[in-house]
Amino acid sequence: MKKWSIPNLGPVVQVAYAVENLEDATNSWSELFDIGPFFIKEHIPLENVRVNGVNSTFDHSSAYAQWGSIMLELICEHTERLVGYSSQKEKPIPSVHHHAVFVTDFEKASQNLEKMGFGEILYAETSSGFPFAMHDSTKLFGHFVEIYEPNEELTSFYRMVEESSLREDKE
Repeated sequence: MKKWSIPNLGPVVQVAYAVENLEDATNSWSELFDIGPFFIKEHIPLENVRVNGVNSTFDHSSAYAQWGSIMLELICEHTERLVGYSSQKEKPIPSVHHHAVFVTDFEKASQNLEKMGFGEILYAETSSGFPFAMHDSTKLFGHFVEIYEPNEELTSFYRMVEESSLREDKE
C-alpha cells in the first residue's frame, strides 16, 4: 500500500486530534473503534519553545495508539490553543490538530513549508534535545503539519506503540 505523503516532505506517520479530555477521548476511541492500548504522557516537558517566533510555553498532554498503519495522537493543550495563533478561526473540539511527517532534513523541510506559505507556529525541543516544529497549514488542510527527523528514541516509541497494538489484537 502506498503511504500517504505531503509533497516535498514525506509520508504522514501520525494523525492527531485535539481533544478536551484525554481520558474521555481514549475511552471513546477504544470503545467505538477498538483502538489501543493508549500510552498517555501528561504535561510533556519541552524546552526552547517558540510560538509564532516568540519565546513561549506549550503545555500539553497526549495519548498515543496505533490506528491501522498510522499512529494516532489525541492532544490536549493546557496553554492557549495553537489554533488561536493560526490563520484560521477557532475550531471546535474534537478536530484534526495536525499530521506528523518524518523528514530527512529538518531545516530544509521547515524552509520548504515556509516557502509554501505555511509559517512556523510552534518550535520546541523535548527534554532530550529533540527538535520538532508545527507549521500553520490551516488555510489549505484545516490543520497543522508537524515535522521531525526520526531518531532512535522516536522510532523506538513508534515501534513500541505499533507492536503493542499487534499484541492486543492477538489476545
